[in-house]
Amino acid sequence: MANTYASGAYVARLAGSSPALGTESFLTNMIKTVLFDVYGMVIDREMRFSQRFSKDFSIPLEKLLPFFQNEFQLCLIGKSDLKIELKKYLKEWGWQESTDELLKYWFGHEKNISEEMLESVRELRKAGIKCYINTQNEKYIVEYISKTLGLEKYFDGVFCTNKIGYKKPEQRYWESIYNQLGKPNKKTVLVWDDDTKHIEAAKEFGFAAELYKNFAEYKNKINFYLNK
Repeated sequence: MANTYASGAYVARLAGSSPALGTESFLTNMIKTVLFDVYGMVIDREMRFSQRFSKDFSIPLEKLLPFFQNEFQLCLIGKSDLKIELKKYLKEWGWQESTDELLKYWFGHEKNISEEMLESVRELRKAGIKCYINTQNEKYIVEYISKTLGLEKYFDGVFCTNKIGYKKPEQRYWESIYNQLGKPNKKTVLVWDDDTKHIEAAKEFGFAAELYKNFAEYKNKINFYLNK
């Protein structure tokens, strides 16, 4: 992945917790790293695979959920292989083709990349700020979004639960990222995610963190952090 940065960095206003705009006193630090959640932020997803599969093939959602509540959770932290675990369910789900074809169906509906978010990433990197994908996902999905969709070209790297071995709500997940970043000042790392549990965990570790709701609000807050 490319690691070219423009000189300099933006001054950010940071406190012990994420700011409510215009309402707090701030310590001045430098935002040097931003971590981006993928689905719901960089990639817009209309519905989850289980919901789409249930709708498209008239399979009750209750038949699909056990996989996602059990085996898939192990795939998320690299303890099981998605292809192996899925194969056990093909007959029950009425899928007549191969596991690879099922993954093509799954991943192929999750490629609506937010161009405005990528443009924001470009601006941040041009300003000398490192930007990383930060995803709770299994290895084949991560490979798809990184290489097939080409997101690796826009970011400085990928942090994912399947390689780290812990999920985002766990402090060991954030500790691993912290160590991989070289143990920077925690307040120079800004985390964006659309899941409240993940934001709370990142804040508990000491990172600055913001809940993603929509691009307009994100842009307003990122500009505030960058003192623009």
